[in-house]
Amino acid sequence: MKPAPFVAWALFFLIALWLCALQGLLAAPGALGAWTPDLGLVLLLTWAGRLGRGRVEVGALMVAGARASLGADPPVALAAAYLGAALLVSFLRTGLEIDRPVLRVLSAGTLAWLVAHFLVASSTAALAASGSGAEAIDARLWPAAASTALAGLVLAPLLRQLPGPARRTRRP
Repeated sequence: MKPAPFVAWALFFLIALWLCALQGLLAAPGALGAWTPDLGLVLLLTWAGRLGRGRVEVGALMVAGARASLGADPPVALAAAYLGAALLVSFLRTGLEIDRPVLRVLSAGTLAWLVAHFLVASSTAALAASGSGAEAIDARLWPAAASTALAGLVLAPLLRQLPGPARRTRRP
């Protein structure tokens, strides 16, 4: 492997690690609490338009690894959630320009809600709990989805400026 792609992916992982650490600090008691955005997902959505085919999934695994190294969620559940989000982003990218602010906000909020739902469902299944608290789960997850959508709008221009594994741009 050439050193340049390795360094680019290492920088991407380091940025994801820093964002996940910041997310953990924001989720602490006395900070944002339930309104904590999923900053790893924001990074993935920001870079999804710049990464080539097959690289979005690698980016999703990097973000999942960064979040798994700093959190209590199961790594397999995180990998499945972020890979699912990456596949949805890849599907959306085929027909829509997801780098536009309105689509970025809608996709960030929807994907954050889906990722959070998947992680809660996997935790509930792991604990063998009943699914009787679905309304309470929905009520706790929408603030995180809304704050992720807002973070996608605000942070995307800043995250685009960071170095990472971008594909070569083609000129028409």
